[in-house]
Amino acid sequence: MASTVEALRSEVEDISNTYEARFAGHSRVTRDVGEMDELVRRTRDVVGKLEAQPKSEEVTALLGTARDNLTLYQNEREEIRKAKSSGPDLEEFARLGAQANFVFARYRRHFAGKARPTRDLGMLAEMIDDLQKLQQKMQPIAKRHSGVAGLGDDLELVSNNIKLYVTERGEIADARGSGSPDEQADLLAEVANGQFKLYQDHFADKSRLTRRPQLLQRMVSNLETVKDRMEGLRKAGLKSEVNVKNIEIVDSNVKLYRTELAEIKKARAAVKLADLMSNLGGAANDVMEEYRNNFAGKPRKGRDLDLLSKLCDQLGEISRQMADLGRAEVVDFNLKNQAIVNDNLVMLENEYDEIVKANAS
Repeated sequence: MASTVEALRSEVEDISNTYEARFAGHSRVTRDVGEMDELVRRTRDVVGKLEAQPKSEEVTALLGTARDNLTLYQNEREEIRKAKSSGPDLEEFARLGAQANFVFARYRRHFAGKARPTRDLGMLAEMIDDLQKLQQKMQPIAKRHSGVAGLGDDLELVSNNIKLYVTERGEIADARGSGSPDEQADLLAEVANGQFKLYQDHFADKSRLTRRPQLLQRMVSNLETVKDRMEGLRKAGLKSEVNVKNIEIVDSNVKLYRTELAEIKKARAAVKLADLMSNLGGAANDVMEEYRNNFAGKPRKGRDLDLLSKLCDQLGEISRQMADLGRAEVVDFNLKNQAIVNDNLVMLENEYDEIVKANAS
């Protein structure tokens, strides 16, 4: 009997974990009623089996939990159905809003409260472009449903963040031009090191089939700008062997990255889209395995925020590629994988915020 009760406890926990990952904190209009139906079915099955067990304190407590969960899941299922009855427009608006939230979270992790001169201008430009595209898609929906509460506020939030990021981009550019020539050279070296770390995090020892060429192209452009600024300081009279050496290092890495970019494009062109999608699913599993090993079930205080931020970025890259491939060819398993990846990304971003709070206490 004990082993049976333990198995039922494990089932209750597994269902609860699935609910937390796939439903809790997500917009109901974007959730799948069929998935919630399955959670309800599984929970009913557990309740029935527990009711058939010999009564004990352990069984009674677990049965109470399972019944409470069943009520929660049944109520949530009805709320999802109500939300979806509003039509596909609002479901699409919610999906776009979730994408905007990912951009906002990325900004908080990489820009808010950070030293401006060292920030990644290429990343910020990409984020501005992402929000502008989302804004363009959200505007006609908000106009068609002007009477629906919250849509205008969400659209205004996107617009305000675009303005904030554009202003921040100018502030970063201005900050990089301040200070003595030696200070500017040191700063440029730090910016270059940031791009080198990005390469290690996203490309080194990774399958070329799962790497996004546009990210590497962005890094090349960033480094070429850094190299031009370094050479400009040298031509303006800066006498620094360190700066000269740094120019050589940046130039060497630009050449390496350009070669790798060509190899990535060649590797991806040689396989079918479905194979690329499948490989991205495997890459997402690798990210989540690293998350489980380093964060799941561990005390939040003292966790490595830089590592978690890297995992958020890696998962975000995978989601972006899944979406890009999905626009070229609609494949059911890719849509399902992307939904799971996005749900996991929500979880990781939330965990990042919770760790920040824990470390501040």
